[in-house]
Amino acid sequence: MIGKTDRRPRSTGTSAYGTAVTLATLLAAFSPPAVSVALAQSPPSPADHLGYAAGERFTDVAGVESYAEALAAASPSVRLERYGETPEGRPLMLLIIGREEALRDLRDLEQLRQLSDPRRSAGRTREISRSSRAVIWFTYGIHGDESSSTEAALWTAWDLASGSDGADVVLDSLIVIIDPVANPDGRDRYVNWFRSVGGAEPNPEVSSAEHVQPWPGGRYNHYLFDLNRDWTWATQPETRARLFQFDRWRPAVHVDFHEMGHESSYFFFPAAAPVNPIYPESTTRWAEYFGRANAREFDRRQWLYYTGEQFDLFYPGYGDTWPSLVGAIGMTYEQAGGGLAGLVVRRSDDDLLTLAERLEHHRVAGLTTLRAAAARKTELLEDFARFHSGPVPTEADVLLVPAAGTAISGLSRTLLAQGIEVERAVRPFRAGTAPHPGFSGRSEFPEGTLRVRAEQPRGRLALTLLQPDIPHPDSGPGRTYDITAWSLPYAFGVEAHTVTGSLRDASFTPLEPLQEANRQAAVQTARPFGWLVAPTWNAAGPLIAWLRQGGRARTVNEGFELESRRWPAGTVFLQADSAAAERILTTGLAEHALAVSTGWTADGPDLGTSQSTSLRAPRIGVFRGQGVWPTSFGAAWYFLEQKAEIPFDALDLSRLSRLELARWDVLVLPDGSPGGVLDASDAGALRGWVEAGGTLIAVAGSARWAGREIAEIEARSAATDSLSEEDRRVAALRTREQRREDYWDRSVNGVVLPVRADSAHPLAAGAGLGNAERRQFVLHLNDLVFEPADAFETVLAFEPGVRAVSGVVSESKLEDLGASAWMLAARVGRGQLILFADDPLFRLMWPSQFVLFTNALLLGPNS
Repeated sequence: MIGKTDRRPRSTGTSAYGTAVTLATLLAAFSPPAVSVALAQSPPSPADHLGYAAGERFTDVAGVESYAEALAAASPSVRLERYGETPEGRPLMLLIIGREEALRDLRDLEQLRQLSDPRRSAGRTREISRSSRAVIWFTYGIHGDESSSTEAALWTAWDLASGSDGADVVLDSLIVIIDPVANPDGRDRYVNWFRSVGGAEPNPEVSSAEHVQPWPGGRYNHYLFDLNRDWTWATQPETRARLFQFDRWRPAVHVDFHEMGHESSYFFFPAAAPVNPIYPESTTRWAEYFGRANAREFDRRQWLYYTGEQFDLFYPGYGDTWPSLVGAIGMTYEQAGGGLAGLVVRRSDDDLLTLAERLEHHRVAGLTTLRAAAARKTELLEDFARFHSGPVPTEADVLLVPAAGTAISGLSRTLLAQGIEVERAVRPFRAGTAPHPGFSGRSEFPEGTLRVRAEQPRGRLALTLLQPDIPHPDSGPGRTYDITAWSLPYAFGVEAHTVTGSLRDASFTPLEPLQEANRQAAVQTARPFGWLVAPTWNAAGPLIAWLRQGGRARTVNEGFELESRRWPAGTVFLQADSAAAERILTTGLAEHALAVSTGWTADGPDLGTSQSTSLRAPRIGVFRGQGVWPTSFGAAWYFLEQKAEIPFDALDLSRLSRLELARWDVLVLPDGSPGGVLDASDAGALRGWVEAGGTLIAVAGSARWAGREIAEIEARSAATDSLSEEDRRVAALRTREQRREDYWDRSVNGVVLPVRADSAHPLAAGAGLGNAERRQFVLHLNDLVFEPADAFETVLAFEPGVRAVSGVVSESKLEDLGASAWMLAARVGRGQLILFADDPLFRLMWPSQFVLFTNALLLGPNS
């Protein structure tokens, strides 16, 4: 039956049953234990507590929390833990479900930690595997508009707590953790929107209002990040809180419940190719085991499903890949539906797909997975232990070499946050090594070099993140669901080497989280001449604050030596005045600024040189809304507000014609398709603003549009676009398989490429400072570069014959990319247009690119 849409506030226990539970809970505090026992025998179902049947309405986060509280109060088998809070103040919750004695003493939890310690004995492994319960973790609703998963979570929790259909028998062997809504802010954005547009009865017509979400949709979190791409980079508070709990519980199985297009069916593992070859054989073997168990159950019910297609196991940032890298059997389950499905949607074959059906499929798949895990719990734990103690492929430690700047500090923080063990050399040493491609070889390593061992509990995760490249099982171009490269040394710009021989005279000490900070005292002299700040992205916010508080600052455009220290081009000189020392502290510059006693340099221009540029604090606007990809705006939003602490105004792109553009010095167009929103008059207004002195920064897809509309800069055309008429006719005869191959041959799927930076250009200040050779590497994400021309300056370029250092890309595509501009600056009247071929803030996973973005913001209007 198709139920009514939810147009009223959620039930808060006003139903007869809800009121009874509330009163009984209160009475239990003042009555004999028999009252609690009676309650525990009949935990409320979601329908009992919330007042509507499964799939009849959407449950908002307050309703999820209310039901979780009621279930935990009514059942000794359920414990509710709040493990964090979202940026909008909503709770992150875990329902921990198990036998009462298991939840009381948590002996199993301590023993599972022992299983992940490679130093335990074989006998102890067998003993723990037999006697301990395995932890199984289910994550629901990490994409807020994939709505059926959270509904299924509530009913699955009730099944386990109530013993519905004998489901609770699995608790003899398992502890089950349910995260019912992993993205609460996105969930409520979707549910509240749906309530606002729904009619008295749900409309299955796919074009009706309740199936067409407004920008940005409910998929993303508050900052418009895709949390299912963030497991490894942990940029968001929801992710960081979840990873802490994941480490605490050490699950042997993790299932991430999703929804996909409404015309599809149901997907469960085994995964599609490619599969990261670093996984042990047990990872894929167990995935097939659980897949076959689900297939039998779906066959029995005559439900459609598929396996081994579309969803692969390669990119490490997903809810299946990351858990698999830390020892769990990580899997994705995908139900047809998605943000377009609403409460009911009509498919192209006229079949009606309801929320009730969708949640039931997830509910059955979850319970089937639990029964399959319980049936072979001992073997599952034995393989969990082998994962942590068995040899990892390509056993080789990685050495990370410190250099100017804070890049190695940022990299070490990322590794430590992932639970990866890092060691620091206490003195110089020699070692036989192989450099990561793009770096020069060396045999001598300085004090402070970091070593990451391959043989450690999270060795597979460490090698996946630190190796120069992960072998792609397909020898052709990047047939994968996501990017094919992510190596952290390139992302941070840190020189890296793989150990191939012995380490002579080496001595290391474990690196603790607080040890890796590289801070310096700002005020070292009683009366400084001024302060110097090396070019780095995390100094940009404090510098803007300094300028807004009346401080004076100049960038020195050439490198120089002062007081026995070498400073790069782009270093900022802060001039002393009576309030400067206090301003250094209040603006946050204390950890970036170094006091100097003179402006006389030993080499290079003096600090008062005319070859410097005075800085002023820019007023910045960043466009959002239709025509801008939500995740690109979200990355800029989070970066500016939370990381760099740079003030900005969020501006709706569709209102451009009504904006008084002269109020802003810098405007940012994140990645997107602005041409679908802006007309010729809008483009003319932007061009006029730039000509009058404004700085427009445009990223990726928006850079293609802005280059053409503002400065007549065209993107490079692929070689295939200039085929002769005869070759074009031959190409038109290609088979479907040949066309598919050609598509992959022309595509770019996240590949790491070296770039040449114009070291004399102000916008390149700080590029490559993380390593001695000043090498810079970019993550190239799409089929866009710009043809070099005299009309603009190329700041970063792909050189002729460019070769990938990591990731999968075809030879023909590399030929297309050679001798092209990746970042450029063009004078337009008195202003400037700055274009990036890729989003330098993509997922906030490439910190070495951040300084290029902050340079554009701070130096663009001044260069």
